[in-house]
Amino acid sequence: MGSFDWRRLSEDELEAQYNPRRAVPDFEQHFNAYVERSAAARAALGGEFDLRYGPGPLQTYDLHRPKQAKAGAPLVVLIHGGYWRGLDKNTMSFAAVPFVEAGGVVVNLNYDLCPKVTLDAIVREMQDALAHVAGKAADWGADAAKIHVIGHSAGAHLAAMLATAPWPADLPARPAIASLGLVSGVYELEPVLHVSVNAEIRLDDAMARRNSVMRFAPKLTCPVLIAVGDAEPPGWQAQSVDFHQACRDAGTPAHLLRLNGANHFTIKFAQADPTGPLGIALLRQAGLRA
Repeated sequence: MGSFDWRRLSEDELEAQYNPRRAVPDFEQHFNAYVERSAAARAALGGEFDLRYGPGPLQTYDLHRPKQAKAGAPLVVLIHGGYWRGLDKNTMSFAAVPFVEAGGVVVNLNYDLCPKVTLDAIVREMQDALAHVAGKAADWGADAAKIHVIGHSAGAHLAAMLATAPWPADLPARPAIASLGLVSGVYELEPVLHVSVNAEIRLDDAMARRNSVMRFAPKLTCPVLIAVGDAEPPGWQAQSVDFHQACRDAGTPAHLLRLNGANHFTIKFAQADPTGPLGIALLRQAGLRA
């Protein structure tokens, strides 16, 4: 049993705890801000857009490189959220700005979404993407030994799966991940079986078990920064608290950062703020700030 007993909750209470759009009724204004800020970021940063790492309709990524790149730069990989069934890399571009401005090479990943594909398929797409970008790193002036993966919400889950889940035998060896930045993530998937979003995600018991990254926590060896907003529902906060504890129990260098006043959607603005505690911690972990 984790730090929050979700099994005693009613259907409405489960929605309030594990459906962020229910917990933050004005979520659309934050989505609109993501889009607006990201469009401005893409215009300011420039880059190469909609490059391909696979054949799926959304198996694409954007590449942003600093104007004065230094050889061996860190490679920062961003993964968007949306409960595996919504949003897009174009809502994540603004989070690339601090890393590019500090000298990092940034890859902003897209992936196909439920219900058109399964969560199993999305995890595999992310593994394909990691193998692809690691192979390209040197061409971009980045160091494949300095890959830092950062995800928000479902993207945090996918980031952690990249470091821990069984690696496909038909791919080159798993690239080493230098650090993980996990922002307001979901790590134990059994509660998701009982909320309305699962009508689109289509998890069953077996798929939820296979993709619950909590059980892979002992395999983590790289530094892990786990961030969560203290204005998020207790059940959602518990996902981060429990995953942090599982990492610590396994001897993984893990740090839990609680963001004062942040909810599930505003924490993404904190992630992109190079002057705030989360932005500073992520830059420092990527070796882009003293």
